[in-house]
Amino acid sequence: MPEVASLTYAALDGIAFAASRGRLADTPEYSATDLGPLIEMFQLARTGLLPPPGSAPWLRLNGSEAILRAIAGNADGWASTHGSGTGFLGCAVVQTAPKRWTSFKLEAHKAALTAGFPPQAVSRLMGAMGEIVDNVLEHSEAAGTGFVVFGSRTGSFEFAVADDGIGVLASLRSNAEYAYLTDEGDALQCALTDGESRFGKAAKRGTGFSTLFRSLVNMNASLRFRSGDHALSMHGTSPTLVNAHVARKPRASGFMVSVRCAI
Repeated sequence: MPEVASLTYAALDGIAFAASRGRLADTPEYSATDLGPLIEMFQLARTGLLPPPGSAPWLRLNGSEAILRAIAGNADGWASTHGSGTGFLGCAVVQTAPKRWTSFKLEAHKAALTAGFPPQAVSRLMGAMGEIVDNVLEHSEAAGTGFVVFGSRTGSFEFAVADDGIGVLASLRSNAEYAYLTDEGDALQCALTDGESRFGKAAKRGTGFSTLFRSLVNMNASLRFRSGDHALSMHGTSPTLVNAHVARKPRASGFMVSVRCAI
């Protein structure tokens, strides 16, 4: 029996392009391994291009069923019953129930430590995750649609934050200072630059992604940013915008950030 390929971002891109050409029925079977591609598939499902991960007959979920049901069912949160290192929280809860947000971060912190990451690195990662959630609250104009997830296993930790908001280009263009932006790939690069945000340069905001990049110093990481019809990705030790790759993709909903670190 042939081995089933993992659902990577490259595989998901291929599936999405096939769906845009009306060829989704030709999709071979895939197996879910990382959370990031599953969350991006959920973002593509929000546009109607793909089915939600839990409804795709060609996708083996490998234990991700419960967390995906929670996300698709608009639950306000979910955690693995045996503390096995997976969790989900709606961004609305961050605003209305700060104690639950604190508990969620503590669970993520514990999961990363259990995966083998040193305490200082874990603290930096938790700070970066919080900054990106704040980004949803401040910029998406649809905080109630946002959520954050984390997952871990020995030697790896990942988290993703996504929303169904206005996206990066519209967010920046809400300030006349960024009226020149017309391409969502250029908007992604701009938004990830230190000091750039919908509040304008003079506000001295837009430092959340710099916090993310600093948290990954000397860590082997893969990042993916998705907004509109573009994705920006970077990989390696201490990833930065210098080694980022921007490419056009089928349109996804809102904004998504995915971070995966390996030891």
